Amino acid sequence: MADDLAGERMNTIARRLKMMKEMIGLLSAAALVLVSGGAAAQHLHEGDIEMSIAGGKLTVAGNHESEYGTGRQIFEGSLETLLSGPRYRTTDPGFDSEPGTFAPADILYFRGWGSLAFWDGDSWESSVPNGETIVIRDSLDEELVVGTAGLSPSPDFTGAISDGGPTGQIHQHLAFTLQRAVSGLPAPAVGAYRVGLQLFAEGYTDSDEFYLVLNRGLDEEAFEASVMAMAVPEPETYALMAAGLALVTVVARRSKR
Repeated sequence: MADDLAGERMNTIARRLKMMKEMIGLLSAAALVLVSGGAAAQHLHEGDIEMSIAGGKLTVAGNHESEYGTGRQIFEGSLETLLSGPRYRTTDPGFDSEPGTFAPADILYFRGWGSLAFWDGDSWESSVPNGETIVIRDSLDEELVVGTAGLSPSPDFTGAISDGGPTGQIHQHLAFTLQRAVSGLPAPAVGAYRVGLQLFAEGYTDSDEFYLVLNRGLDEEAFEASVMAMAVPEPETYALMAAGLALVTVVARRSKR
């Protein structure tokens, strides 16, 4: 029975994802009628967290999805991509900017917020099977531990990423490691692990909070389901999206007259 319910939920998420992508495609097509001559944005390094400054505020981009209801961007990584070192570790996504984004003396930092969440294949949970934590090591080898109880060594921990360097460009990768509570316990549970991050630097307004979702052992479809469970609205929201599409279409038609 439980398996049937889980399967039904996965099918529901898949259907909503398909509907969402179709709606977004229609909205995008309509919006293109209003825009001409614009160059498409170029990704610096595919999958990295792309940083810029807009109106004195740090901004992040390069994500594929955002959390429904909050707009928090969702970035992704896989915990089994490194060829050496601890097995459940990744250095992706990195942090990347164009040359001239920062001043050479600027120092970019990160802070954590919230607590660790775990996708068990059906829903996001505030508990983990074996006391797992995500450890984030900064550029100075200081570590922030993100667990279900919060952040340690302190909620006020600030991690160094990089300075602006001679060109004002930052491209840096930190280490994200999935750890068990006690050595000798079973391997970290298969699933997705979610942490909250925010970027800041003196002289700029802090970035908006965003999520990093890390995959441990899920296939592509199952991992995508964990992300889309955050991003896809409930069915009643599609009526509002349809109304938005209609409005964009009307404006597009009027602009052609």
